[in-house]
Amino acid sequence: MKDKLLLETKNRTFTQNLIISIFCFLGMFIIPTLVAIILPKFLGANARTIIGDIVFILILVLIFYKDLVKEAKTYFKNFKSNFKHSFKLYILGFIGMVICNLFIVTFLKDISSNESQVREMLYKNVVTTMISISIIAPIMEELLFRKSIAPLFENKWFYVVVSGLLFGSAHILTNFIQGTFVITDLFYVLPYACLGSSFALMDYNTKSTFSSIVIHSLHNTCTAVMLLITYFGGK
Repeated sequence: MKDKLLLETKNRTFTQNLIISIFCFLGMFIIPTLVAIILPKFLGANARTIIGDIVFILILVLIFYKDLVKEAKTYFKNFKSNFKHSFKLYILGFIGMVICNLFIVTFLKDISSNESQVREMLYKNVVTTMISISIIAPIMEELLFRKSIAPLFENKWFYVVVSGLLFGSAHILTNFIQGTFVITDLFYVLPYACLGSSFALMDYNTKSTFSSIVIHSLHNTCTAVMLLITYFGGK
């Protein structure tokens, strides 16, 4: 198995890539939680969560190491053109996200539980939350929702749609975990799915996961900064 992990995803069988993908999704819940439990309490909940996420990211990087080395060269060798193309796709995804959010605000008159919790954490713990949403989340989510499932699909658009829907669904998991899920929560999948699909498309077109990691990080950072400006501005 160790030798298989050292291979590029294209040299693994479909079954091997499927097992790795399942492991990654299960690991998203198990590994950070186990690390947080093992770490001493004096570190604090936020620090233990961040360390747990970093450990999980390191495992993902190890699994996809050869792919990521090649993709880094591909992305940064033509950074300007890759970034420009990725940003255009991001704008399309962002427009879709805005339209969906306008619909949700108009008819449901609320934001998702995930969004509410992220905002609450941001306002209470600015530094640690900014590190999490600007650096940790983009890397972890792109390796998980894009990189780990990409080898499972031969059809470009099927991959893009599935990746977007998985990404969107992950953002309403809080409702399931807390037992507060209602059918209208499914609408909250759509905004994130639009953004997630654009991330998947830019990765596919540029042949590099770094395309979505960079754009995802910029999106989260700019969104967080605007929220902080609005919040501390008293609005």
